Amino acid sequence: MNVDFSNKLNDVFLEAEVNPKGTGRFEEEYREITGQTPALGDGYQHQKNKWGRELRVYFNCVEDLEDEFTSLDVYVEQGERPYRNEYQYRTNNPDFFWALVRLGYQLGKN
Repeated sequence: MNVDFSNKLNDVFLEAEVNPKGTGRFEEEYREITGQTPALGDGYQHQKNKWGRELRVYFNCVEDLEDEFTSLDVYVEQGERPYRNEYQYRTNNPDFFWALVRLGYQLGKN
């Protein structure tokens, strides 16, 4: 996934909520890309009520990036439920999440 426009995102926060049964696989994927094992806490949670994993990206931006997200088939939620009253946008797209991780973004605040 080409996310060359990611430098136009501000205040990016990556979050992973993973069912405990799937944590090994998630942690292995994350470690393969980043060289680091994710630590529980800010940005990483085990959630027994999840079927699998939920990978979210929260962010702000000044520019209109609707065309960029549409071309990637990434749905972005806006405004009504800002995360921690800090982020205007969020997406639950795992491909976008992993593309940002490959660019050097990490779990939690970036």
